[in-house]
Amino acid sequence: MTRSFASIASPRTRAAAPRRRALLTASALMIAAAGTALASAPAQAAESYFCGDNTQPYVPVAVAEAYSPGEAVTGLSVTSGTTPEGFTGSYVGYIADALGTGKDLLLFRLSSDVIDGTSTTRGAGIWAGMSGSPVYDGSGRLIGAVAYSLTTENLPIAGVTPAEYMKSIGSTGFAPAGKIHATSANLKLAPSGTTVAGTSLAGTSFSQIKTVNVAGPAGAAANAFANRTLARTPAGGPVASFLRSKSFQAAGATKAAGVPSTLVAGGTVAALYTSGDLIVGGIGTVTAICGNSVWAFGHPMSFQGKSSALMANASTALIVPDAAGLIGSYKQTSQIGAPIGMITEDRLVGIKGTLGATRSFGVSVTVQNAAGAHVADYQANVSEPIAGPSAVAALTGQAAVEQLDQDAGGTAQVSWTIDYTRASGAAESLANSQFLNADEAFADLVGSGVGQDLSAIVSNKFEDVTITGVSVTVKLLSADSISYQPKDVQVQVKGKWTSLDGRRLKAGSRYTLRPVYTVVKNGRSGADVVGNTVSVTLSKKAAKKGGFVLAATAVPPQDCSSDSVGSECDLSSPTDDAASFDDVIAILDALDPGNQLSGTLTYKKKKGSSTRTFSWETPAAVAGQVEVAFRIKR
Repeated sequence: MTRSFASIASPRTRAAAPRRRALLTASALMIAAAGTALASAPAQAAESYFCGDNTQPYVPVAVAEAYSPGEAVTGLSVTSGTTPEGFTGSYVGYIADALGTGKDLLLFRLSSDVIDGTSTTRGAGIWAGMSGSPVYDGSGRLIGAVAYSLTTENLPIAGVTPAEYMKSIGSTGFAPAGKIHATSANLKLAPSGTTVAGTSLAGTSFSQIKTVNVAGPAGAAANAFANRTLARTPAGGPVASFLRSKSFQAAGATKAAGVPSTLVAGGTVAALYTSGDLIVGGIGTVTAICGNSVWAFGHPMSFQGKSSALMANASTALIVPDAAGLIGSYKQTSQIGAPIGMITEDRLVGIKGTLGATRSFGVSVTVQNAAGAHVADYQANVSEPIAGPSAVAALTGQAAVEQLDQDAGGTAQVSWTIDYTRASGAAESLANSQFLNADEAFADLVGSGVGQDLSAIVSNKFEDVTITGVSVTVKLLSADSISYQPKDVQVQVKGKWTSLDGRRLKAGSRYTLRPVYTVVKNGRSGADVVGNTVSVTLSKKAAKKGGFVLAATAVPPQDCSSDSVGSECDLSSPTDDAASFDDVIAILDALDPGNQLSGTLTYKKKKGSSTRTFSWETPAAVAGQVEVAFRIKR
């Protein structure tokens, strides 16, 4: 919302802060018994504007803090759909130095049917997703953004981040302010504001209003899966902490139809790390728009600093009240629009972005059924590389659940290609595949391999690499959990197959061997199958004894279905020993796809020993090992 007004009363400068704070003590807010008057009104001066083109006037902090008790204000926020609705309010006071030395937080009591409730509806108070809602004075000058609340008390008192501070996002530092304690020393209140609804504000704590963090599609089960997958993001940095928080709600409908492409002050805004068929990000409110620049939230989302989140409009379904004050009221979104710009700053007093071009890399997931027929395609765009590994894993798992109905067990082959550009500008790609099976939590595992590879590339310590695209194909091999377990090694003797274990072989002779596996279906042992044959000629100097070890070469994926996600379940990759980016790619390229089996034949000789290795591939994942022993006769 942009307003322009004639010159009004001049703001007081920060140099005058100690004096104007003294004027706000209870004694100075009343006329003394002797008839001493309050300080005289300031002289007229030039208007202060939030926008560089002298539009949207704003109220300097010193002027706002000198308001009379109960000074009336108005504001805008969305409670349904995309059109902002008005609310009213009155000045309460401020908390000195709440946002850093000399940086104060303004306090207002707000009111509307949604905030206070009606005879038929519960009051929501200050809800999650309201952060960023602009507050104006009676002349339409921007005072600041609703950003902090007394969540546990569920009172309609809002901490408002001054517009003066938000205007400087990206250029001026502020102190961390996730929770602000109001004490008798730093709480500067008008006499009428010392208690609200019978509660003394002194001794309370104002918390940053929560962003409505959204991830995944609609549905409780799908949302629980999204939270589990995002919680496996490798630790490190504010974005990783945000993704690992397990604080995400279902994103609801994620298609852009019906959501306007235009943002307005007081409207809902989404800051997204991924968009498309997978939504991951936070929802809040627009504070101000100047040309193509957008300010919102009044507090950080993840406090990333320089940010690369996609910016989109969003439609609100309703405000869900929490009258008990246990978890806090929140905004429930119904649709997320298409990206219309980028959030470039994620700072302590708000986020800031630019409308226009977007930057992201595409992720595609193709789903095939057990017959190899195409089932569906999923598409997403990832703007924050750190979010890429868990986002790709989540989208792959989501596709498996929705298209193959494989939320429990199953067997699949997953293939992927990661395209990237190196610091030199060279375009390269990594192609890999993985066979996997799961008795449960199939969706949690199906995207792990591509997530781990992408994490290794994104977080490599050697080179600034830009991801340009990720494509994944999930082929369902069986609706059951199928794996192969090594059981035995057989040797052919006089045209018949028999176990090598305990057999006496003759030095210098030639033998034909083959592996034997047990097919394990849904955790139960089934039929035995055999692999391809290999030929072995024992040395004439072979003596005494030997052995054959048949073993899977890959470590099976961890069960990551538990809500308690440990380091063994994260999406990091085994590239710690890499000495260069080329080493990283070489290590990833050599990773076992999970269906590889090795055979190691060892036997003693008169002097020393002999070792020979073999390899096989199985139709699905293989796990375990078996060792058989034989004797040698001369």
